[in-house]
Amino acid sequence: MRMQERFKISPEVKETLMRALIFAIAIAIGLLAIDTFTQGRDGRRQIIDEDGGSETALTEILSDIKGAGEVDAMIQYGEDNTVTGVIVTASGAGNVVVRNHLTNAVSAVFNIPASNVMVFEKENGGAQNEE
Repeated sequence: MRMQERFKISPEVKETLMRALIFAIAIAIGLLAIDTFTQGRDGRRQIIDEDGGSETALTEILSDIKGAGEVDAMIQYGEDNTVTGVIVTASGAGNVVVRNHLTNAVSAVFNIPASNVMVFEKENGGAQNEE
């Protein structure tokens, strides 16, 4: 038996293999397209300014969260002016649920991991010392 005859593939098997190959290529192209179109483009723009406008806007929205009370925030920027971490103090942060809501809100706004957001309760629940 000749070598060519030994590896001869029937037309039905050839057609099945071609269809499987075309299907695999189409799936690969689809996955690459999805990755390309969704990577790093979530529609949010980060506003960065020198006078603390981002922090002011952040504290205003966070103070609207039920139970948060008085809120202050400090934003840490890394290279390319991207937010790398945030510290939040809130009078209501002693409540675990409120602390979780604040952490999740900051994480979502700046698209950073929750581990890069630290939320603390204000001293005396945020009460001002009057002397």
